[in-house]
Amino acid sequence: MLRIMLCGASDTDAVQHTFARVAGELGGEPWHYLSGQIRYHNTATASWIANSRDSVRSADFCVFAVLAAYGEITWTVELKQALDDGLPFIILCLDRTYEEYLALKRNVDITTAIQDPAKRNLVQMLDEIESVRQLTIVQFNMDTFGEIFRREAAKLFAFALATTAQRAKREALANTMRDGARLSTRELLATEEIALDEFEEKAWRKLAVETLAEHGVVGPETVSDLIRSREQGIQRLAIDKLAQLYAQRPPDADFVQDCVALANNADDVGVARRMIAALFDLDVASAIHGLLELDVTEIGLRRRLAALLVEREHMCVEPAVRAEAVELLTRCIRKTKDEAHWISRATECLERLQKGNG
Repeated sequence: MLRIMLCGASDTDAVQHTFARVAGELGGEPWHYLSGQIRYHNTATASWIANSRDSVRSADFCVFAVLAAYGEITWTVELKQALDDGLPFIILCLDRTYEEYLALKRNVDITTAIQDPAKRNLVQMLDEIESVRQLTIVQFNMDTFGEIFRREAAKLFAFALATTAQRAKREALANTMRDGARLSTRELLATEEIALDEFEEKAWRKLAVETLAEHGVVGPETVSDLIRSREQGIQRLAIDKLAQLYAQRPPDADFVQDCVALANNADDVGVARRMIAALFDLDVASAIHGLLELDVTEIGLRRRLAALLVEREHMCVEPAVRAEAVELLTRCIRKTKDEAHWISRATECLERLQKGNG
């Protein structure tokens, strides 16, 4: 059965019976600490705070109700737990309390002018909910609590159904992507949404990135978002597939510059190492020009950059490209003190380029 928890101060007893009736009509089991419907453990270390956290974790959704009193556990423990767990919830506030809060907020310094600690805490809490957390507060009066509760709960149910439908569509699309079939324009747009969704399963996102790379229909903005993904696996895959994802040739100079800046600012050195190879696969001349701004402090970057320049030496015949390639190679060699084999190869390449024999 659906477990619906009413959270609030002791004055929520005024709406407790209406809450229980509407919750029952919705097919739910009403939970409220005043009625004893709450998770608890009677032990030597028992705690109202622990019981409240456990109750929120066990509920299917919560109704936070504000009448006139301030409930410390409600707003410092239960709301935080609901937010941390991603639990659906609604916040209902008695209209006259909300109007008083707005008037106080507009006209006085709520931290110093309100003498009653309980009222000050309530006003500060409402301000934090709206101004800091940017959550929505819905007003009610004592005659409409049940109606407002039912309406807002219905919105949650509608959202849940839409989310279930969206999940089913994505599962079907994932199966199509795995089959390797050509996708329609609509399906490609949905694939792009999956790839960019930072909250989606990583396996699905990787599959979406690979599919987009195979089809080669991604716009520059999407590519930029993918290579900046907060998920390391997605970011690395997008960089590895950069030449397939980014279709424009030669690449836009600003895009290359942004890629180099991303490599310079990344905490993960693997991003910079991958980016060097990816830019060379895009266009050698553009890569060499852009990589003049690369921070080559790390020896692995110098080694990889020098190896790519040696490998693509035959593509550096144009005077402008040759001059920049010489500058890059010189920088890699001068910053390295050892006598590794790659230094010898890079030095030989540098000498040929300087002579114009590349």
